[in-house]
Amino acid sequence: MAAATRGCRPWGSLLGLLGLVSTAAAAWDLASLRCNLGAFCECDFRPDLPGLECDLAQHLAGQHLAKALVVKALKAFVRDPAPTKPLVLSLHGWTGTGKSYVSSLLAHYLFQGGLRSPRVHHFSPVLHFPHPSHIERYKKDLKSWVQGNLTACGRSLFLFDEMDKMPPGLMEVLRPFLGSSWVVYGTNYRKAIFIFIRWLLKLGHHGRAPPRRSGALPPAPAAPRPALRAQRAGPAGPGAKG
Repeated sequence: MAAATRGCRPWGSLLGLLGLVSTAAAAWDLASLRCNLGAFCECDFRPDLPGLECDLAQHLAGQHLAKALVVKALKAFVRDPAPTKPLVLSLHGWTGTGKSYVSSLLAHYLFQGGLRSPRVHHFSPVLHFPHPSHIERYKKDLKSWVQGNLTACGRSLFLFDEMDKMPPGLMEVLRPFLGSSWVVYGTNYRKAIFIFIRWLLKLGHHGRAPPRRSGALPPAPAAPRPALRAQRAGPAGPGAKG
């Protein structure tokens, strides 16, 4: 009898495990279905705007205008239950002005997992788009990645670093995602956040960047300046003139 009891235990454990797996799968399916509805999906989006304001005030010096604009834009966006278009922020300035720091803080205080959240997507031209000759493949992959992740969850953040090093024309595939249309490519994307970081060249006497020699690195500014600037990108997307 004891042997029969011992023999039944693995089956009971296996059935219990299968039950847990089935329950988890059902819960995942419900969550996935809920997220696919777009407007109802928050995923791990847990905005802590008071914490963000406090951290910016304590650790980002000399950038009062940038801090005010970023916080104001985030408050309006987060408090809107049905935004008409995604939030698009452009951070540009010289090295050491806090562009990357601000973007990391945004991810930390907006998503439960911070930069490690599956809803935060960080793109670097050196790592993800190193060969300009592959531009057409990069366009296809980038469009597919953004569209696929917004389909999985509308509360996604896309961070593009070193925009000045991106292959020319690559960002054009993002234009349809940045406007005020309700649906793009069958994807609900109005709750997404796009952040573009650009490093500024040293300006010449006439307000223009000096010409670059082929193969030469951009010249560094003579002295550090508190030149981080933040702005809401217009409907035309990053780099638009207005």
